[in-house]
Amino acid sequence: MGIIGKKTWFSECFLLVLFLFLNIQFSKESDTLSPGQSLSGNQTLTSAGGIFELGFFTPGNSQNYYIGIWYKTFPNQTVVWVANRKEPLSNHFSSELKLLEDGNLVLLNQSGAAVWSTNSTSTVHNSTTAKLLDNANFVISNALDSSGVIWQSFDHPTNHWLPGGKLGYKNKTNEEMNLVSWRSPENPAPSLFSLDVARNGTGHSHLYMWNDTHQYWNSGDWTGKIFTFVPELQLNFYVTNMTLVSNENESYFTYTNAIPKAFTRLVLEVTGQLRQYVWQENFGEWRLFWTRPTQQCEVYAFCGPFSVCNQKEEPLCVCMEGFEPKMQENWKLEDHTDGCVRKAPLQCDGIEKKDRFLVMRNMFFLPDNSQSLSVGSVEECESACLSNCSCNAFAYDNGCSIWKGDLFNLQQLESAGKDFHLRITESELIQTRVKHKTVLIVCVAISGFGILFVLVVVIMWRRRSTVLIEGVDDSLVLRNREKLENGFDDYFPLRVAKTVQNGEDIIALLDDRLEGNTITEELSRALKVACWCIQDDEKDRPTMGQVVQILEGVSEVGIPPMTRFFLQLTENPTEAVPHQETSSTTESWVEISTLSLSLKC
Repeated sequence: MGIIGKKTWFSECFLLVLFLFLNIQFSKESDTLSPGQSLSGNQTLTSAGGIFELGFFTPGNSQNYYIGIWYKTFPNQTVVWVANRKEPLSNHFSSELKLLEDGNLVLLNQSGAAVWSTNSTSTVHNSTTAKLLDNANFVISNALDSSGVIWQSFDHPTNHWLPGGKLGYKNKTNEEMNLVSWRSPENPAPSLFSLDVARNGTGHSHLYMWNDTHQYWNSGDWTGKIFTFVPELQLNFYVTNMTLVSNENESYFTYTNAIPKAFTRLVLEVTGQLRQYVWQENFGEWRLFWTRPTQQCEVYAFCGPFSVCNQKEEPLCVCMEGFEPKMQENWKLEDHTDGCVRKAPLQCDGIEKKDRFLVMRNMFFLPDNSQSLSVGSVEECESACLSNCSCNAFAYDNGCSIWKGDLFNLQQLESAGKDFHLRITESELIQTRVKHKTVLIVCVAISGFGILFVLVVVIMWRRRSTVLIEGVDDSLVLRNREKLENGFDDYFPLRVAKTVQNGEDIIALLDDRLEGNTITEELSRALKVACWCIQDDEKDRPTMGQVVQILEGVSEVGIPPMTRFFLQLTENPTEAVPHQETSSTTESWVEISTLSLSLKC
């Protein structure tokens, strides 16, 4: 009995050691899966040259897991292919990517349900392998005949077109081999932006970019070597041998890497732009080589409906007046696809309150969705739009155009643009005018307070200097400075800063003649902006665009810290105010103080 027990124990130990050995061997950068083998948790496949790695990953701050391929040794993980774009996993340790005996790859979730599969119709059983190559192609083939490809990831690209990859379509099945951008940097789900090869029947000679069904860019004619609208390909030291392959099974473009040990990639970004990056080993980062379209605002509907694109500002996309982001969380993730929606419904056919038009200056807009009317003046054009409940905007430029439905592709220009008349409610128009005035008042008031403070300090300093010159004793000077110190309690900028900092009643700051008639939330935002605009570090001060966003309520703003000057004014006012005894020093201090009041807003 003891001998049997020892044998059993020995057998179990042997199996355990064998299992661990096989597991270790598998984890030593294997590039191949055999039938019945699987990947789970942190297990990965690594291509033979150690260039690419395949396994589970989670993008950015997302809590979801995906099967993907990325560059193994580069910092800042760059994912070039994703299997389960539409079906993320919540736990990668209880999920597995498995090669079945019928030659298919299947991704199973924690419940054992298949969320993704290659769905090949191979007749080969028990003799297939899935191998990750050094060009990032993941290939299922017959182990007895490696040339017999059953399935490969290059036939199913996501957002990357790598050297050796395909961009085209299958002739027999009409299956697209196109690029579709990620939804956001943290969500690889397919977005509306795609890059396709044209099927015009006259020699597949163009690449097209689409936002859903709307084309917004084309590559120009294929010359046999390059596309005419991408002349960078002519002098490209990284892309060579771009070729059009066409046979009865498939038609596609492909290219090779001009420098074997260099790395390049073409990617359709979440922005809807096609970009070529090259790896700069000396800098340890990807460098941008070219972009199409060159301007972000040229991407159709990038900002979604009822928003404005401004190439010169950050953020790039801003909701129109009277509108707010439809999906606030997506908006924060720079996914503007859903655009903006009205804060309040239009007062169509209103009796007491009617809709008005906000004039948006220097705008560029496309005629999409517009309707031309034969009227003789801007007033008649406005009246025609106002009488139609479906009309959201109009423009008059030697003719009347009105827009019904969603508004897309409005661009804010610095100059040379045209007037665009946006229909909003009367109350929104009033609030918009108040906000614009508030921005001006805030900046002017802050500058005014600062200059006034400098003048007051100068006057007080000169009075003290006069007292000293006339030989008044030190005790009188001290009493005079004590009065000065007590007087700072009513210094208005300091009162504002203290009120905001301590969360006190902001209504008390209003002029008595207003009788407390204000919108508390808007006043609070204005006061916070004022205090942020005078921060010691210029980097902490908001830009004009950010000021507008905050005052509109689109962006949140926290409690600003007290500036060093205000803190010193509170704790030791006599030290905060300079009391040099020469007029030249005073003039220099006045000049420096005035310059330091320059604000971003």
